[in-house]
Amino acid sequence: MMKNIWEKWAVNAFGAAAAPHLAMLRMAAGGFAFWYVCTRYDMLLRIARSGTQHFQPVGVARLLEAPLAPATFEVLLLATLLLNALFLLGWQYKWVGPAFSLMLLFVLCYRNSWSMIYHSSNALVLQVLVLGWAPAADALSLDALFARTGPPRRPRWVLYYGWPILLLCIITALTYFVAGVAKVSSELSWGWVSGEAMRGQVAADALRKAMYGYGISPLFAWLYPHKWAFMLMAFTALVLELGAPLFLLEKRLRLGWALGTWLMHWGIYFIMGITFRYQLSGLIFLPFWILPLWQLLSGGWKYASPSQTEPPEQIAD
Repeated sequence: MMKNIWEKWAVNAFGAAAAPHLAMLRMAAGGFAFWYVCTRYDMLLRIARSGTQHFQPVGVARLLEAPLAPATFEVLLLATLLLNALFLLGWQYKWVGPAFSLMLLFVLCYRNSWSMIYHSSNALVLQVLVLGWAPAADALSLDALFARTGPPRRPRWVLYYGWPILLLCIITALTYFVAGVAKVSSELSWGWVSGEAMRGQVAADALRKAMYGYGISPLFAWLYPHKWAFMLMAFTALVLELGAPLFLLEKRLRLGWALGTWLMHWGIYFIMGITFRYQLSGLIFLPFWILPLWQLLSGGWKYASPSQTEPPEQIAD
């Protein structure tokens, strides 16, 4: 019974997904990952040359008994960028997709093994892992360009392209849910909603930046005397984070949650100056928006093969 309800909901929510939708997500995540690694190339190499006493492996980097030689890491970094480019172009994706997703996972775990752990890139890595093992290069790719001529064969499963998008949405929502659980699991518990903890954290961050000469956000300076504003922001954050899985259940709630959470990150940026770049770009929320955005921009046009003479096989009665 529950299985049928789940399957019907999934088909209704993501059954309309087609190859171009998944391909756009591949290009968005792959493009951001390429920019992310390229702009940090020199920094990553400097970290790899740090003293071995600073190496505390996390994630898959725990497979290493000692740090890699800097030259070895640079080769792996160049290989990651090459695979990233092929991932973006969609060439030999059956092999490139999984290989790149695992290489990106290793590189960012290795980067976090030398200093504080940066959680802001977790969602990017998780989304690339899903896309790397999904049929995300069946359109808008070199594989599709060089494939045999003729209309694409329609998948027999209605969620063939929809399940990865569904999984991306679930993973994204769960990352925020975990953040919410961490807040209420702290010493403050549900007292976090009072806003006092947020106010103190933001004030400490502003003081630290002022001491280092970065200045204080004018918006923070205006907000600080207003305790009610921090209580409202804390309550909103908990609703968006703890309620994230529930917002998945209905289309308008999903879209509203993605928009609200995106705006929350912009609020963090304007108040604290913290740049969660993948989140601020909105690309982390693209799986939520891709279907309605595609329909809006294409004037309601739906991707379909001219050979679709038989209905796809349903997974629920």
